[in-house]
Parts: sequence; C-alpha cells; structure tokens
Amino acid sequence: MFDPTIYENVKVVLEGELYDRDLEGEISIVSREDLVDLASLSRKYLMKFTGNEDVYVTIELFADLANFSAEQLQLDQIEPGCEIKIYFDVLISDEEDCAEIEEDIRSIWGYRPTIRQTVSFPYAENQQDISLSTQVLLEFNRKINEDQISDLGDLIEYAIQTSNLLGE
Repeated sequence: MFDPTIYENVKVVLEGELYDRDLEGEISIVSREDLVDLASLSRKYLMKFTGNEDVYVTIELFADLANFSAEQLQLDQIEPGCEIKIYFDVLISDEEDCAEIEEDIRSIWGYRPTIRQTVSFPYAENQQDISLSTQVLLEFNRKINEDQISDLGDLIEYAIQTSNLLGE
C-alpha cells in the first residue's frame, strides 16, 4: 500500500468539487483529461466546464517529477506541491474587448494571478465576418498542497463568477 501524493489528494478534491457543482446544475462539465507524460514523468489533470454557452473554463492541475521526488524523498531544497492554472475561452468582437475582460477578471480575482490573453481567429480565404476568440490564462505562480485544499471551493466559485461575468 502507498500513500497518495499531494497531486492525487488535490485532484480528488478538485474533481469532487466540480462534479458536485455539475450535479447541482450550476455548471456543466464537458470534458475531463487525466494525462501522464512518461517522457517527462509529469501529470496533468484538466476539467473543462461551462456555466453558459459563451464561455468555457478549463482548470488544469499539474505536477512534475521534481515535485513528486521532493515529496517522496522528503527533500528540503524543493517544496513539493502542484500548480493550478485556469483558462477561459471567450468569443470577442474585437481586440478592445481584451482590456474589458482583464478589468472584469481583476474585479473578481484582484491582482493575485498573472493574466495572459491570446487572441485567435480561424483563417479562411474571402471570409467576410471574422470571429475572434481569446483564451485567458490565469497563473498563480505558486505551488499548492494539502494545506490549501479548503481553498479549492473558493477558487472554483471565483472561476464560475468570472465565467458568468465574461458571458454577459
């Protein structure tokens, strides 16, 4: 028998929180990926959901070999943990919407996460109407462990609030 890792413990709680909200009808989970990269010995867990049809939210949990080995070998030089990132996929009418999106996100999250937006559009010859989208990435630039498990509910709530605000 083995003890579950920080990553596994956080993943179980994150997954449970999201499925509970799906069951309550607050969100609708549209995809789930549980990936193991054997080349880099890293793990990634992605859950994608929507609260409205205009915005998709993906929560990513990630841990690599350095974190796993620091935890298993109890290394002092590396603090074990995993990382969380949140992505929002939003349709926009033009690039000016990006500033408004960032302002909306700051109204909920403050200045804690780093916000990065990538604007894209599908290419097609002679296309008259171009549909733009932006993928907004929130990076928290810190590791989490079991001590922050109780914060996952708030993190998900903020993600849902952000999705609803961006979908207005």
